[in-house]
Amino acid sequence: MPSFSTEDLITWIDRLVDSTREAEQEDHGVVEAEAAEQSPPESSPDCRSKDKKTETADDAPTSVASFPDRLLLSIARPAMACEFEVLLNQHQYSHASDRALEALDVIGEQERVLSVYKSNSELSNLNRFGAKRAVGLSQGTLELLALAQSAHRWTNGAFDITAGALSEAWGFSRRDGKKPKQEAIDKALSSVGSQFIRLGEESSSATLEHPEARVNPGGIGKGYALDQAANHLWHYGIEDFMIHGGLSSVTARGNRHSANSDGGWKVSLKHPWRWEEHLGSIRLIDGALGTSGSGKQFFHFGGKRYSHIIDPRTGWPAQGMMSVTVLCPSAAISDILATALFVLGVEASREFLEQNTAIGAILMFQQEKSGRQEIETHNLEPDVWQAR
Repeated sequence: MPSFSTEDLITWIDRLVDSTREAEQEDHGVVEAEAAEQSPPESSPDCRSKDKKTETADDAPTSVASFPDRLLLSIARPAMACEFEVLLNQHQYSHASDRALEALDVIGEQERVLSVYKSNSELSNLNRFGAKRAVGLSQGTLELLALAQSAHRWTNGAFDITAGALSEAWGFSRRDGKKPKQEAIDKALSSVGSQFIRLGEESSSATLEHPEARVNPGGIGKGYALDQAANHLWHYGIEDFMIHGGLSSVTARGNRHSANSDGGWKVSLKHPWRWEEHLGSIRLIDGALGTSGSGKQFFHFGGKRYSHIIDPRTGWPAQGMMSVTVLCPSAAISDILATALFVLGVEASREFLEQNTAIGAILMFQQEKSGRQEIETHNLEPDVWQAR
């Protein structure tokens, strides 16, 4: 059973979800939203269109779309190898587009600092020089690494920010998955371990205590960026919104204003292997969700399907789960735990969720003997999940 501290988990959630608001009232004059003329469909991150293109100062393409029949304003921009989208109730706030663009700027800044695919990012510099000397880091990057180390403890190593070498060994980082030799797995495993990260809080720096250790924010970076963007909107008085990154990481606060809304924002959950199949809807209320699954990156070998999600404790792809969706107030923690529970498997995930009732989850897995696909929900209110 993973060793974790529920108190530590809740402390991190409170730390990441900023509920303070210091903006002056005149910065965000609120107006009443119009009544919908017809019942809108679900507000799902996979249900959107774009009808207007603008260019931002950094030349990253941003799309802005209005939905007159659904009273939604959508503003989107690519970042972190996916598309981030801000959804707002149309006509609810003055300067809504400006604030949404600022939130996307926050996400872009997180990518600039965290991406290991940008040679001058803070994490790239840490990977390049961290085994030789202390590398100066911003407070946000130090916080992300500290969170990753805490998550490593909560999950008994099922989440590890240093596990990128294993994805390299299996070819998933190149989207060319294939079974490596055990020697290559063992070599990659020798450099994996969050204990190799040494944080210097007083000096705002970090070192890597293994010459081959590397950090990669996959599984935490998008969620962390969403938390920061959501806090920015909340800080400036935007209380009703949803933001998603690549459809698998979502955060929302307040309510969607529409004729058939029951409160919160509805998110569609798709089958991990058959994306045209709708499993059900999640009503997201002042919270976030993260989904991990084996739908996009996998390969078959010896009659088995191998997921791109690697168990950092063994060096082998995780088995047993088809997808895991985690709901909690923090998008970063939702992403972390979705990955970790996928790795832990069904039984250990049940035990984790039984002891952490503040964390909601939807587990999808295949029965080993019968092959039957099952969906289990844990710690969710009755009106949060609606199966198809």
